[in-house]
Amino acid sequence: MSDPHRDGGSKALRGYVEAVGAAALWGSSGIFSVYLFRMGVTPQAVALFRPALGLLFLLVAVTTSRPASLRVSRRGLAVLFLGGGATVGVFQVGYQLSVDAAGVPATVALLYVAPAIVVALSGPLLGEWPTFARVGLAALAVLGVWMSVLGAHDVTAAFGSAGVGWGLAAAASYAGYILIGRYAAPRWGSLPTVVYSTAGACLLLVVLLPFTPVPVTLPRTASAWALLGFFGLLTVAVAQFLFFDALRFVEASRAAVSATAEPVVAALLATVLIGQGLDPLGWVGLALVVTGVAGVGLSLPRTSVRTPDG
Repeated sequence: MSDPHRDGGSKALRGYVEAVGAAALWGSSGIFSVYLFRMGVTPQAVALFRPALGLLFLLVAVTTSRPASLRVSRRGLAVLFLGGGATVGVFQVGYQLSVDAAGVPATVALLYVAPAIVVALSGPLLGEWPTFARVGLAALAVLGVWMSVLGAHDVTAAFGSAGVGWGLAAAASYAGYILIGRYAAPRWGSLPTVVYSTAGACLLLVVLLPFTPVPVTLPRTASAWALLGFFGLLTVAVAQFLFFDALRFVEASRAAVSATAEPVVAALLATVLIGQGLDPLGWVGLALVVTGVAGVGLSLPRTSVRTPDG
């Protein structure tokens, strides 16, 4: 006979591991984007085809194995398709245009304003009031992200108006889909949450992207399509599923702090693959991020986390 307290603790650990795993996969996003831009793929094309190809992988996997899992109520479909789609869609555009305008370091710094937004809003919106310890861990992790950006060797964080605007839009939408994911995943499941949110995002992007200054053009080479497909598979189909599944078991603020593992992976990949290492300040910053993420893991509850339903 299973112990419900132990089972609850196991689910919290599962959620934490999934959130960190998703963040590790997202840490490759900047590298993928840089290489795709060098191959002549526009930010708008990356913003559209990355989630579209990720959605294709998800639909193939779900319809061949668990098609019944996509059945949700009309209310659930509206929340996921409209609310989830809007936040994921704005994030895709904001992230890619910020990387193009301001570079990876500045984008990462601006993006990780999101945990502070989630910590501030999870109480009034979800009834999940974070502890003082978790607020402190969030502040430590965000400080570490900024230190790692400022300590990037031979890389200047360009905080121009366009880059800042798109970076903050990405941060706000990222915080939004964490909050919506925490509301939706316990109610309707992680698979419907990721599939319908991504589908809504793709529809929104198809409508809005033609109005951006640079037109959406198809990638010109098979290698560019292959890289885009791998990008969508890892960072949408796999990473977003892991993260939304994590939100079934852990609070939004805990997941948001756990996801700050992303810049740690991004910095390590940038050091190895494109020669953009860190000065001592940057390594100290990464150590602070790791401390914040580890602190969240060490403070995991031993019993089940209350879902937003109560």
